[in-house]
This record gives sequence, C-alpha cells and structure tokens, in this order.
Amino acid sequence: MLGINSIIGAGIFLTPGAVIKLAGPLAPLAYILAGLFAGVMALVFASAARYVRTNGASYAYTTAAFGQRVGIYVGVTHAITASIAWGVLASLFVSTLLRVAFPGKAWADNDQLLSVKTLTFVALIGVLLTINLFGNRVIRWANGTSTLGKVFALSVFTAGGLWVIATCRVNNYGTSSSAYHPASYSLLGVAEIGTSTASSLALATIAALYAFTGFESIANAAEEMDTPDRTLPRAIPLAIFAVGMIYLLAVVVAMLLGSDKIVASHDTVKLAAAIGNDAFRTVVIVGALVSMFGINVAASFGAPRLWTALADRRILPTGLSRKNRFGVPMIAFGITASLALAFPLALRFDNMNLTGLAVIARFVQFIIVPIALIALARSQAEEHAGIRRNAFTDKALPIVAVVVSVGLAVSFDYRSIFLTRAGPNYFSIALVASTFIAVPTLAYLHYYRTLGRVGAGPGLGE
Repeated sequence: MLGINSIIGAGIFLTPGAVIKLAGPLAPLAYILAGLFAGVMALVFASAARYVRTNGASYAYTTAAFGQRVGIYVGVTHAITASIAWGVLASLFVSTLLRVAFPGKAWADNDQLLSVKTLTFVALIGVLLTINLFGNRVIRWANGTSTLGKVFALSVFTAGGLWVIATCRVNNYGTSSSAYHPASYSLLGVAEIGTSTASSLALATIAALYAFTGFESIANAAEEMDTPDRTLPRAIPLAIFAVGMIYLLAVVVAMLLGSDKIVASHDTVKLAAAIGNDAFRTVVIVGALVSMFGINVAASFGAPRLWTALADRRILPTGLSRKNRFGVPMIAFGITASLALAFPLALRFDNMNLTGLAVIARFVQFIIVPIALIALARSQAEEHAGIRRNAFTDKALPIVAVVVSVGLAVSFDYRSIFLTRAGPNYFSIALVASTFIAVPTLAYLHYYRTLGRVGAGPGLGE
C-alpha cells in the first residue's frame, strides 16, 4: 500500500493528453513501456535493498557500493530532485484548483511572476508549512485522505466509463488518430534525426513515465520496516504491477470515450476531458484535487527530511537539521520550499516541461543505482557474505536499466528547459547548474573540510 500510494499521484490524471498526442493509438503501449521500465528499475532498487538495510534508498545504496564520494553527489541531487518534484506537484495542484474554483477566469493560464497563480502558489506553501506544524497526526490523516481520493476517483472513472461504453456502445478509440501529432526525435534536443513512430513513442514513454515515478522513494525508510531485505523485493514489483494495471485500464477507457477531447483539453486534469456527464466529470476532478493535495502534503513532509538526513551525516551543515519546538526542520523546509517555487517560476508553470524535468532529474539515480547494485553483488565484504546472488536481478537487469536510462535521458528535448521564444532562459540554466554542479561541489567542500577538522567520527567515514 505504501508503494501504491507513493506512485499514484498527479501523473495518471495529467499525462494522458501529452502521451496520446505523441503516440496516438499506441498511447497504451507507451504506458506499458513506461511501466516495464519502472518495473525493471523497481526490481533494481528492490535487489539493492537485499544488500543495504538502512534508510536513504539511492544514497544508501551508492554509498555502500562506492563510498561517500559518489554517495554525496547522489544524496544531494536526490534532495534537490525531491524539491523539484514537490514544486511540480504544487504547480499542477494550483493550476487545477484555479481552473475548477474560478472557471470564468484565466488565472490558471497566467504565467507571469506577479499573478494570482504565483500568489496562490506561495499561499499553498504556507498552508503546507502550517499543516507540518501540527505534526505527524495531520500528515497521516492527509495521506490517508489522499489515498482514498485517488482510488475513489480512478475507480469511479473506470467503472463509470466502462458502463457508458457498454450501455451506449461508445467507441471513440479511432479518434486517437486525428489527435496524433508525432514529434521529431532529437538527440539531447540538438541533433534532429527526424519524425517516426518509434521516435514519437520514445517521447511518449518519457511523458508516461512521470505517472510511475515515486517507486524509488519506497525504500527511504527501510530501517522502520520488518525484514526489508525480504519484504521490499516482493512489495516494490507488486506495487508497480498493480499500478500499471490500473493505469492501463484507465487510459484505454479514456481513449474509448474520446482521445481527441483529451488532447484538445486545456484543463489540467486531462483524464476527465473525455467525460460528457458534468457530475461524473466533477467527481473525477475533485478526486484528482484531493489526490494532488495529499501528495503535496507528503512531499512537504518527506523532501525536507532528505536535507536533514544529509545534515545529520555532516555532509551538509548540521544547522539544516535543527528543528523548532513543533519538530519541523524550518531551515530545511525553507530550502525545499524555495526550490519548489523556483523551478515552476523559471519554466513559467509549463506543465509539460515541468513533468519532463521531474523525470529527467531522477535519471542520476536511475543510472548510478544499477551500477551500484552490480558492485554490491560482486562485493566480498563480510556483511554481504550471506546474501544469495542472482545473476538475473544482480547483473542482467541493472545492465538493461542503465542502457534504457541513458537512452531515455538523451531523448529528452533539453531546449524546452533552457530556451524560450525570447531566447535563453538564464534563470532555468542557473537552477540546473546549481542542482548538478554548484550545490554538490559545496557539499563536497563542506564534508571534507569537516572531516579534516574533526576526523572520521560517526557518520563521516567512507
């Protein structure tokens, strides 16, 4: 259930329009391919959990395999990536809320820095801070409500859609051809190769993959789980399979109801665009809002803790883990909230580019963790001596994961992040450079300066 709740969020409600536009009738295949890739990566993370039972997921795995030098980079970029992911979720929630609450206004489409949308975004961050101040009880309530909301919305959509299809004999699957607008494939967004079904399917798979992200965080709290080395390798793939089946059924139902309506819709909740009945559509939209808000609550709680975990290990200044009297790490929360605000503002709330960035930002983990698993499987360390090796999960799958990850990473059009119609997006360029170069560099300098000053104390050794 933790895995399913971590994966099902805003993605399935928002991505169908972009995926159908790129893949046309092959949109379900794009979700299948994205699910297969997520399943391979889930098995890689699950296999790594057999060797490392501590918290931290990707940071813990890479540190155990390669030491702190690699672990620091993965840990810092993971913390920033979580902040970006929160920003994407918050942006999507604000856009949906404004469209639903104020249908006669164009506030949701205003991408200016000083606008109702930006003010609502800042207000949401304030609301989430207030919720965090009330502690874990409210967090648990919000997570439970989110789970009920998303499951109810998807169940109503699927069951109601199937009823309409069966009783009214609706079959608009063929309209996906008219909604199909294939895109040209460009290596790193620079070298144009041409337009083809395969290239459009690859880009659609990247868009669909956003709906599956979240599985990589399931093992973040491995220490709090019973026998994680046995339960995680079973639970993570099972969660991916369950979510994949739910997604596939929902997408096929949506395309039967009307693919062209989904692609043409300007609403944030694309999945509801094919529904003709107002009450039916409202239930799905409200369920999506509840789901997105709950996921925002979870992100606002979890993302700052990644910063405090690094601070506790003295990779970052220990002041980041300082908590107020309510138990909230205010400095870490402030850093996370600032990044969550910065990326949507830099990309002018462009949902397509934001979801793409959220996926691409995770590829550091998706490339390094499989390599770490291969290294852990070859380790002769005493703590790994009793673990049974498996050539398929420890060698074959990690190689596949690295190849596919690199292939998808170089398929993303990075011009959408770094360029605008008016020219270079210097704010966005500075944010990305800070994420993958500046902040990790500062973390290295701080860690090794602290190491040299106090020696290899607890949490400081290789």
